[in-house]
Amino acid sequence: MKKLIQLFIMLILISSLVACTGQNEVKDLVPPNITVTKEFTYTIGDPVPNFLEGVQAFDSVDGDLTLSIIADDTEIDYETSGIYNLRYIVEDLSGNKATKTVQVIVIASNQGNDTIPPVILGASHITYYIGDPEPDLLANITAYDNLEGNITSKIVLESSRVKFDKAGDYPVTYTVTDNSGNTISVTINITVLDPETLNNITELNIFYINDTHGAILNNGSQIGLARIGNLILDEKALNPDNTLFIAGGDILQGSVLSNYFKGSSTIDILNQMSLDAFILGNHEFDWGLSTVTEYFNPDTNGIKAAYPLLGANVFLKNTTTRPDYIDAYTIIQKGNLKIGIIGLMGYGLENSIATAMVEDYYFDDPIVWAGYYAQDLRLNHDVDVVLAVIHGSSGTANTGIGNLTGNQRVDAVFNGHSHQSYVNTYQRTGVDMPIIQSGANGTAVGRVTINLNTDAIVIGASAKNLYPATVYGADQEYEPRLATSNQQIADLILTYVDQIAPLLNEVIIQSGTNYSRNELTFYMAELIRVSASADIGFHNFGGTRASLSSLQNITVATLYDIFPFDNKVKTVSLLGAEIKAFIQSTSSEVATSYKQGFSYSMILDNSYYLVSTNEYIFDKVDNPFIYGVNPIDTGVIIRDVLEEVLRNQAEIYDYFYIENPIVLGNTMNYNLYIGEEKRIYSMI
Repeated sequence: MKKLIQLFIMLILISSLVACTGQNEVKDLVPPNITVTKEFTYTIGDPVPNFLEGVQAFDSVDGDLTLSIIADDTEIDYETSGIYNLRYIVEDLSGNKATKTVQVIVIASNQGNDTIPPVILGASHITYYIGDPEPDLLANITAYDNLEGNITSKIVLESSRVKFDKAGDYPVTYTVTDNSGNTISVTINITVLDPETLNNITELNIFYINDTHGAILNNGSQIGLARIGNLILDEKALNPDNTLFIAGGDILQGSVLSNYFKGSSTIDILNQMSLDAFILGNHEFDWGLSTVTEYFNPDTNGIKAAYPLLGANVFLKNTTTRPDYIDAYTIIQKGNLKIGIIGLMGYGLENSIATAMVEDYYFDDPIVWAGYYAQDLRLNHDVDVVLAVIHGSSGTANTGIGNLTGNQRVDAVFNGHSHQSYVNTYQRTGVDMPIIQSGANGTAVGRVTINLNTDAIVIGASAKNLYPATVYGADQEYEPRLATSNQQIADLILTYVDQIAPLLNEVIIQSGTNYSRNELTFYMAELIRVSASADIGFHNFGGTRASLSSLQNITVATLYDIFPFDNKVKTVSLLGAEIKAFIQSTSSEVATSYKQGFSYSMILDNSYYLVSTNEYIFDKVDNPFIYGVNPIDTGVIIRDVLEEVLRNQAEIYDYFYIENPIVLGNTMNYNLYIGEEKRIYSMI
């Protein structure tokens, strides 16, 4: 009996050890959840509110993390009226970080004459099917005033013309007036459809933008969202059953009018443009993925997207679990048609994202997941048309998707990322598959047309890129509606322009001549080096996104156009052999700057040199920087370095030239090195 008891105890111990071992092998990959239960309004001059009041954090493994929450209020200007982002951050014991962004309304004390009207947010087109529960027309609609803060309760709704039992388009108007008598009105349309009399759709038009990079305003070849919206909303009004509108990634990051608001301005404008689907791009990771996904959180405060965020092959590391608020696909009913839209990230695009922002995620094979979800949509959801939108332009991926057959078949592919304008056709048995990409920065709008028979079977497809001026390419088309703004969208854009008018209008200095993107990249490498007093500086050509023309006014907005990414300067000491190997392997990708009297030929293999670069280059595991001696994050954003240099030059010179001395603080550098070329200048 004693032996049996001992054996039983041993079995229990072994089971416990096995269980413990198994538990230790399970990695916690799920970030905590942050809950915010109140809104914050701050009156200028009052004590700063306790932003942690009513905020909680809970982790599925570590439990209550409320005491670990950090409230980051660095974006709030407590002296200026406006709507600002407040960021909550919490990290669990496994290193999973969660963030949540809410809006803080800063209002002025009620003094003087108030002539600024309130702002109404969240109003967008509604489609209603007869027989469904009637929508709450005030849901998610908010109003803010510069003095009174949140005045949502004052919104007056005019919807008397809407007939939820009769098909048609009906106007709904939201009006709000502040205590000073300033009034604003926003009108949307409600489309009421009778599901029993839906049209048999024989032609479906899908309008498409990709890589707009925050190009909200009309500017030269950039059409601007008010003009693109004019085309989209006109088509949706004329052909509501025949029109879709899709955004293919890299939509938010890249201009001061979008970056200043962390993309919320663009999200809001796309709501007004009746966007149907937003596909994740690599630059949606630039501020941390949770910054963007929060706009798609149904419980978020402030600006909320009225369309889904799609990324079927975007997963948390070592899982096939997508991050919160990212869907694989969306299904849209148009007349008798069901259309499935699958969003995909290009394979391998993790390398185009700063390591710190993507290290918790990976992008799986887009071909596999396109086929998987196409089949799911056709078999389980009775979808008639399947569209695949890839933020990528790989011929391999396009061919692989074009080869999918049967229920995995895809009817059209939309590309992005490479900023090209093209229309291709993948020839195959049956109906050929169109492939389209529509430039970048809103220089074109894509249109794919799907033709169907009365049984909702695809019988043809074609594609063109549309432009606001005369074009001559076989796959291009002049679209006059792109030359005119939609007034409602233009008015909404103006509310954001007014909030940052000095950044858009204040001229720092004029450019004295034309400078290409490459020349500015070399110049930025020099500024990165000088800002850190390093021996060698590096900047990647892809980090420079615009050129300068002669006599161009340079504003803060211009600096965002040229260097839109919030990359910081980092330094480290590296051996000469490591530096030379890096330069040789990246000479076509990275510009190099050397200190005075120094050059590539003088680098000694076994000597250490201080190098500086931006964090995008620095953090890549294939580069040598993270393995060097004494790595330092300076916290200095490279765009801010350029701004300081330009402002200092403006005190002495009428025009900006890269030959002018570089002045940072009280230090003047008279020597500019670009590559191995030495240029020496003196103060005039």
